Amino acid sequence: MARLVLEDVTKRFGAVIAVDAVDLQIEHGEFVVFVGPSGCGKSTMLRTISGLESVSAGRILIGDRDVTHVAPSRRGVAMVFQSYALFPHMTTAENIGFGLRLARVPKDEIARRVTDVAKTLQIEALLDRYPRQLSGGQRQRVAIGRSIIRDPEVFLFDEPLSNLDAALRVRMRLEIARLRDRLDATMVYVTHDQTEAMTLADRIVVFNQGHIEQIGAPVELYDAPANLFVAGFIGAPAMNFIPAEIEAGENGKANVRFGAVSLPIGREAAEGKVTFGVRPEHLSVAAESEHDFLGRVEIVEKLGAESLVYLQTGFSKAPITMRIPPELSVHAGEEIPVRVGRKRLHLFDAEGRVI
Repeated sequence: MARLVLEDVTKRFGAVIAVDAVDLQIEHGEFVVFVGPSGCGKSTMLRTISGLESVSAGRILIGDRDVTHVAPSRRGVAMVFQSYALFPHMTTAENIGFGLRLARVPKDEIARRVTDVAKTLQIEALLDRYPRQLSGGQRQRVAIGRSIIRDPEVFLFDEPLSNLDAALRVRMRLEIARLRDRLDATMVYVTHDQTEAMTLADRIVVFNQGHIEQIGAPVELYDAPANLFVAGFIGAPAMNFIPAEIEAGENGKANVRFGAVSLPIGREAAEGKVTFGVRPEHLSVAAESEHDFLGRVEIVEKLGAESLVYLQTGFSKAPITMRIPPELSVHAGEEIPVRVGRKRLHLFDAEGRVI
């Protein structure tokens, strides 16, 4: 069973700590996605798992083997890179089977396995073509096929779709989702694209400055972020953050106040300054008698299935983003009444931790 375990893994480049004491367990067959901003350590962590980077401290285990100092070719992993790295003078079939040729696998066995992989990826008709004759999506399938044919215990994907256009990314995302259902292998996938992370992952690992901020299922991270960083990183458009205060309410319960707005939070809480968070879809245009605040429309982005409205208010320096149905018409310069959904409130203390 290809269980992947990282024990206190650290990677330094001189004085720079790229990965700092990471502990993580990935179960056999699990699809785990690493996300985070550029320079957060997610790709370095992936390269360390693959053996392309040596660890500065800690251990890496695949199944029951300690592979910390094992050569990449002997770890039982296969890596798909952002660049396809196909040999231009080789056909699709030759590119896919190249690793088996190096391992001196018999030609008839290579041909059989190449055909099986091509069927899995639906590229049987492309086996005689050269990379220059393939589209970006087809080249990426060939690169994935080259990894599949080795029958690895762990697949590592390093932003494999970032070079594709938007439509191709959607199609390839579906292909990878189908692939994960067909292969009995552990998969670790690095991306900065939240949509890829939310739609593909069993669990998401959020990296920041070499540390893991939070690990959880996509919906868990979206609904219950552990801190300001995760709350702001997961979700598009991002959560609105508003400077606020906790004040005493009725029956011993507390309220959160920002500007002239005071909302009950339904429990006791220490008074003081906090950051109030609310996602764009948890704001709505309300009747005058039910609104919490007025916002002046600055920009409206009409996206077809929805519209994003950016509001200027007296209590937030940054515009407040609200998601509304496309049939609801609002215009720049208009002042509209807004209501905050009571069931989806987020509060963060001065250190950015969730309250």
